[in-house]
Amino acid sequence: MKRIFNLIFLLFVVAACTKPQPELPVNKMEIDPASIQFFPGDVQEVNVLCYPEHATNLDQLVVFVSNTNVADFQNGKLTAKAPGAATLQARCGDVSAQARITVYSGYFTKADKKYGVDSATGYLFTMGESTPQEMQMTLTHTVNSEDTQSFWLHIKYSNLGKDIDFMKDMDETMVSVQLNNNEDGYCIPYAQEDGTPVVKLADWGDTDATLTRGVLRVDDLGGSKFKVTADFALSNGYTFTANWEGTASMQKE
Repeated sequence: MKRIFNLIFLLFVVAACTKPQPELPVNKMEIDPASIQFFPGDVQEVNVLCYPEHATNLDQLVVFVSNTNVADFQNGKLTAKAPGAATLQARCGDVSAQARITVYSGYFTKADKKYGVDSATGYLFTMGESTPQEMQMTLTHTVNSEDTQSFWLHIKYSNLGKDIDFMKDMDETMVSVQLNNNEDGYCIPYAQEDGTPVVKLADWGDTDATLTRGVLRVDDLGGSKFKVTADFALSNGYTFTANWEGTASMQKE
């Protein structure tokens, strides 16, 4: 009798152990990092996190890049292929997540800070940030089909559409103006210890002039078109005014 009881108990235990487990699908997903910024040839490790970790439908997990010309994802690693933007998308059942991918054409370093250059807009991104921090561009404008004005600037993105008064705050904005194939012009690269803006003349000699008036405004009109309003006067009598629109050409340092 005891043997029969043991056998029945054993069959009960086996049946209990082989009972189908309840379904526990993924209910939340994350991609780490959520924003990926790098350059062609770079490789970035990416973690796709599914919750709960012991979900029963993990075999349905699919991860892919929206534009494989920009980047490729294999075995947990994202490889940058060409400048552009894309998204890394992950899906498991009815749950999904995505991360933003930006592949820059190049970068430059200023004050030990690395900036990526968006080849489409020329905007400069502090690496790791998802919004543009600065931009650099060259605008060329022809007056009366003869005189050419070239206007180069390096400006904080947040200063677009605002009046910048160089007499009060240079705010690290860099400006260079050349007229008629650089025969005449100046740039504003720095300030004296007392805060007075110093202007290096176009001949790049040792002679500097101080700025007596300097107001700049740059408006983004879209499609790489910008409007520049400038009014500068130097202590040596030189003046420059501009109120024109131009198409920007972008370049990295």
